Amino acid sequence: MVLLSTAYFPPIEYMHYVLSGGQIFIEAHENFIKQTYRNRCCIVTANGALDLSVPLINEGNKTLITEKKISYSENWQVKHWRAIESTYNNSPYFEFFEEEIKSVILKEHEFLFELNKQSMKSMLDILRVKVDIGYTTEYLATPQNSIDLRSSISPKEISRNDLPAYYQPFSGRTGFVSNASMLDLLFNEGLEALTYLKKLSF
Repeated sequence: MVLLSTAYFPPIEYMHYVLSGGQIFIEAHENFIKQTYRNRCCIVTANGALDLSVPLINEGNKTLITEKKISYSENWQVKHWRAIESTYNNSPYFEFFEEEIKSVILKEHEFLFELNKQSMKSMLDILRVKVDIGYTTEYLATPQNSIDLRSSISPKEISRNDLPAYYQPFSGRTGFVSNASMLDLLFNEGLEALTYLKKLSF
């Protein structure tokens, strides 16, 4: 069993585990943790890596992840989409997938958890694969018989800065950026992203 946190258009490492063939569970009973992929993703712009963060309503330090509400006090959806569009509009596969991704971002989800579920569904639909994803029914600090990746796949960790290079439009200027959002791999490699993910070994 592979245990993951929820994530907003998660990084490549995360998606490798989703497609690993294991039994996948998303943690649904933890409290929200700041500065993680739970509400951010990383795209690769002409100036290098850029984090896109979903703003959240501040409801105290201990809010269940499934109850964490998205803030719409600023027009973050348009900002996210414009950043993605300006970064990838010349990428080989952007035009094939843009409407699917755009519809997820521009829909006004009330809860972060639901937005993340839709972001995952959109990417699996694009890849044309079906993964049976389960959700935890209780929080276990040290789950048994599982690969617990809830904390290890994190922007704070740099252990996955050595993934094999693939085409990135700005790599000649910025160098290859490893373990970006799955969006980067999809827009640049199309359905070959599935082959790339399956070849990874951690």
